[in-house]
Amino acid sequence: MTSTILTTGQASPNNILRSDNGRPTEPNVLLTGGKDVPDAVRTHRVDRLTDRLKLELGNRYEHFEATSETREVEGRALHVYAWIYRTYVAE
Repeated sequence: MTSTILTTGQASPNNILRSDNGRPTEPNVLLTGGKDVPDAVRTHRVDRLTDRLKLELGNRYEHFEATSETREVEGRALHVYAWIYRTYVAE
């Protein structure tokens, strides 16, 4: 099973993200579920779709698992990842 770590810096409220080379890119995944996950960080661009995604939020990670569902958001078909659990960063 593979996973990718996402940061809130990769998300944008207007659903237009910046790639490493500064050109605009469009999101391809939607994170659903999870208590206290802000709406502004629910869409992301990932280069490679993996089984799981981990969203870094402060001192915790929200874990999401790929589903077979796609959902249209602002005219874009996004792969849906559903929340499965939360872990905390050890200090």
